[in-house]
Parts: sequence; C-alpha cells; structure tokens
Amino acid sequence: MDRATTTPPGMSGLGARVHLFVRPESRERFVALFRDVLDCTVAELDFGMGRPILLVRFGDGSSFSVETSELAQAEPANDALADDSALRGAWLEFRTGDLAGYTRRLAAAGIPQFRHPGSSHTYFSAPGGQVFRLLDDAYVGP
Repeated sequence: MDRATTTPPGMSGLGARVHLFVRPESRERFVALFRDVLDCTVAELDFGMGRPILLVRFGDGSSFSVETSELAQAEPANDALADDSALRGAWLEFRTGDLAGYTRRLAAAGIPQFRHPGSSHTYFSAPGGQVFRLLDDAYVGP
C-alpha cells in the first residue's frame, strides 16, 4: 500500500510520549501525588543518567516519564495559586471514571488548585509546578 495515498500530508497526530522535568526537591512529593493520591503506578527506570527516570502509568496502559533535574523550572513560590501564577509549560489532562472522588482526594492532599478564565474546569498544580486537570471519561469537548 502506498503511504502517500493513505496518509494526508503534514502532521498526522500526537505521539504517545510525554516527558516532564521536575526539580530534585519536588521529586518525592510528585511521586506521592501520582502513587498515593491518584492511584497510578510509579516505577523507576535506570538509564545510567545519575538519577532514575520515573515512569507514571495509568490504568489504561498509558504513561508519561519524569526526569529529575536542577534545570527544571522552579515551582511557583506563592501559596495562593492562581491562573496568573501557574507554570507556563504544557498543561496535561487525565481522565477518570471518578472525577468527584479524585477531586476530593486532591483537595485532601493539599494539592493547589485554580480556575482558568477560559475554562469551566478546575486545574491543579503537582509538586514541581506541572499543571493538570481531571476529566470525566465521558467528557467530550475542548
């Protein structure tokens, strides 16, 4: 089969890899958030880089990797997180069948949250500053 006739020109979609950077002082709190609060599997992978890479796996088999580095952006310094002080990197979204339950767990764990003026969703800031939101599995929209 000729690829030129089956694939439109240009970019065809997103890849399956997401790789984040977290400062060393935020690593353990980052692991605890995804392992203990969000029920993900967190594994360490040794690639001989001085520090292991973290692999965070979700129940559907998807995952992302996290590299610990002093070069990662520092976490926002203020305790009152808002849209104008949130990390300005890639923002992620995670799907769940228990949106209300995990939103409560994040609040109980003291994970900072805020609202973005262009969205009806609540956003959270993981240790290290990475911003994410939770979506119900059935959600369809922007």
